[in-house]
Amino acid sequence: MAKVSRIDGSKVRGKDNKKSDLVHRTRNGVEYAYHMNPYQGPPSKAQKEHRAHHGKITSVINAMLADPLQVRELTEQMEQYNRSLLPNSGLRCRSVRQFAYRMVDAQLKQQNPPKQRKFDAKTPLPRGITLHIKPFAELDAAELYEILKSRFSVFVIEQGIRYLDEDGIDLTATHVALHRKGQVVAYARLFDDYSDARTYDEAIHNLPAQHVIRVGRMLTTEHGKGFGRILMMHIIAEAKRQGADILRLHAQTQAVPFYKHFRFRAVGEPFLEADIPHILMERRLTRARRK
Repeated sequence: MAKVSRIDGSKVRGKDNKKSDLVHRTRNGVEYAYHMNPYQGPPSKAQKEHRAHHGKITSVINAMLADPLQVRELTEQMEQYNRSLLPNSGLRCRSVRQFAYRMVDAQLKQQNPPKQRKFDAKTPLPRGITLHIKPFAELDAAELYEILKSRFSVFVIEQGIRYLDEDGIDLTATHVALHRKGQVVAYARLFDDYSDARTYDEAIHNLPAQHVIRVGRMLTTEHGKGFGRILMMHIIAEAKRQGADILRLHAQTQAVPFYKHFRFRAVGEPFLEADIPHILMERRLTRARRK
């Protein structure tokens, strides 16, 4: 073990370790002079947030542990939790305070989830993720197989929708996918929308028809990892590259907050599509055309 001593040769122990003490550390016969416990500067924003979060948890669990009834309930919950784990699991709680800390910490994080990282089309992709933007004619057999496989696993197996997936639109669509080791982790297709539905601005200002691109079959096979956000930023960039004035999609009602984050707005009333509530949403990519 390295020896620590002051310049005068006296050993440094316990409370004698002051910030201003210049000490020597002998390593492999070479002495290194440095300050014990050097001043690291003011705490960072992340450190302040962590300390405030820890303070909230401590104040809550102190009140909980002061009540014998709550201590008894927490003890029973902790024993039940430990029984559900393997005997040598590192997740086992050794004290009621530790169990209460974890429980309150999870509740606070659920109430105040961390801010999502902001992505744009220029943000580097995560390690191991590749982006493919191709028309149908440029897809090889393996890519098409993975796309159809991901659509079946999400819409049919996961969501229980019974529908004909091969609707002919794929032939003229642009396919945007995120791959990892050849497998699709996020996917959507873009195609021109020639429906008779008019946008909100067209109805109000009596504007001429504009280039509308529809987003369809949007999915992620791995939830909670930000792949949907990355994919949407590249979808918006690709729609702009194709000269779209408006980007439109049918959003499932539980996904409305996700699309609002990307400045989509709801148009009209909710409706059923494949027995699932949907709503038409759109985002304007160019300035409204005036007569």
